[in-house]
Amino acid sequence: MWPVAIFLMLVVAFYWFAFMATIWWCFNALMALWAGHYIRAAIWGCLGFGMLCWWQGSDVIPDPWDFDKWLKGSAWVVGLGALATFARFYNRHRRATQTVPPFEPAPSEPAPMVLNINIELSPHADRRAVHDALAALASALRGAIGTEQGPRRIPGPTIN
Repeated sequence: MWPVAIFLMLVVAFYWFAFMATIWWCFNALMALWAGHYIRAAIWGCLGFGMLCWWQGSDVIPDPWDFDKWLKGSAWVVGLGALATFARFYNRHRRATQTVPPFEPAPSEPAPMVLNINIELSPHADRRAVHDALAALASALRGAIGTEQGPRRIPGPTIN
């Protein structure tokens, strides 16, 4: 009796995890598409679509040619997602290079700067005061380097 029960529990667990994976992959595809991550959305979408096709299949053991067709179709979809991602980053880089002015040359001789650092780090120190002191130190170091703010960085990969 126990071997039959264990076998039935394993079969039910397999189908339960397959059903949950289908839902999870389709949800991840939608969320990645919404966030603009086209390659991830294509991968998750292909996995979710493959599972939906598996659930709709009439054969107990799928035909190998069906898997081959799905794999080729998935490769095309992921390739289109990669092209969409490339186009997005190319347009972002093109717009950023049009709006950012060229860098100004640094002054020939920097002004001397004296920093007096006195920060109390003890268990009884006020955290807000330590934070303010560190923020003032960072601001002073930024001024010592010669720029108030570093060059504008475009998040994500860029083409130089």
